Amino acid sequence: MDKIVIYDTETTNSTIWGSIIEVGAVVVDKNLKEIGKLNIRGRMPEGEVPSAKALLVNSTSIDLLTKGNYSHYDFLGAVENFFSKATPALFMGWSNLNFDRRMFHFNFFKGNRYPYITHSSPNKEHDGLHVARVAQTLNPKTLKTELTEAGNESLALEGLARQQGFDTSQQHTAYHDAFTSLKILRIIKDKHKDNWENS
Repeated sequence: MDKIVIYDTETTNSTIWGSIIEVGAVVVDKNLKEIGKLNIRGRMPEGEVPSAKALLVNSTSIDLLTKGNYSHYDFLGAVENFFSKATPALFMGWSNLNFDRRMFHFNFFKGNRYPYITHSSPNKEHDGLHVARVAQTLNPKTLKTELTEAGNESLALEGLARQQGFDTSQQHTAYHDAFTSLKILRIIKDKHKDNWENS
């Protein structure tokens, strides 16, 4: 694909019953050079009760939840419009296949929007975490990593960012996490040029 959309979401809950309240995305060409971006936040749907833990993780105040410029419906429309203009593209996040993708399915469906935009033809989908796992398998020195309590290598985004020397002060904001994913993918591309070009 000639374009890659690297995205991240922040939500009111860590389950499918929550709502997406923030989306960050970076559109890049096949050489990972930035050609577009989105950094948008919307209000939480009226009547929804957010998870306190989720709000602590993404540093969201009650004012941000309730007084944003976009209603939840308009917010989803702006994201859908941005994604539609970026197609055809490869959509990718960091550990996005198990969470962000499902949140788009449920939020877009509830908002009367096309829920499969990130992976229906002509688009494709991948996960940066899987790319990092392959890169580390081929060359364990591709990325500097932290260890889990069990002594295993961790490919969690925040830890990778710290180990690569990136600023993590805005971690768990959607645009920052999307851009951090891009920076890590650039390291992988530089250290695995032949594999990257042939994939």
